[in-house]
Amino acid sequence: MAIRLKLVEALARRRLSIVELSDRTGISVRDLEVLRDQKAMALRLKTLDALCRALNCTPGDLLEYGENALE
Repeated sequence: MAIRLKLVEALARRRLSIVELSDRTGISVRDLEVLRDQKAMALRLKTLDALCRALNCTPGDLLEYGENALE
């Protein structure tokens, strides 16, 4: 089982770039790239909150859990 952050899909739906999301959240572009590329080992609730506020979504819209989550 794995957890995947669906950041690419959320950005595509809203037609936002990583740079625009960085401006909206205050999260560095590099940190967002780590999240986007599934390289993060942890995700702070503060970061998840900032992403949800900027993307106008819920944590359930950004997180996927399952056998094939990383495929």
